[in-house]
Amino acid sequence: MISRKAVGRTVSVRSLDHGFVRAAPERVFEVLRDPAGYPDWWPGTKALGDGRISLPGLPPVRLEPEGARPRTGLLLRVSGARGGALGGHLEWYVEAFEEGTVVSAIADLRARRPWSPRRVLRMRSGFRSALVELRETTR
Repeated sequence: MISRKAVGRTVSVRSLDHGFVRAAPERVFEVLRDPAGYPDWWPGTKALGDGRISLPGLPPVRLEPEGARPRTGLLLRVSGARGGALGGHLEWYVEAFEEGTVVSAIADLRARRPWSPRRVLRMRSGFRSALVELRETTR
């Protein structure tokens, strides 16, 4: 699901992606709860050394935990893009399902300028690669 909608002087960029991981929700949550560890398992993600992280499809940002429900979800505040060009939230939601966990990556971002459909797809592709790699990381 993709949504781009103008809100005041910013544009809303939203994305929702799901994946299945054959691991317990506790194990999945353990990996997701530490944004500083994302470069260790998320392809294309880099720690920049100044507290910011480069995620696929996004400009360098800070990811700060804003709320957590252990074994259920993690809400991260997205900030720190150059000149305040991007802000909002990234949420990981995990739910036990049969012999594993359904993981949802929910992006609710605000940008200063509209994003092209291609840029939104790059962001979503980055989330999809994270969900795929999460399967390997939690084994």
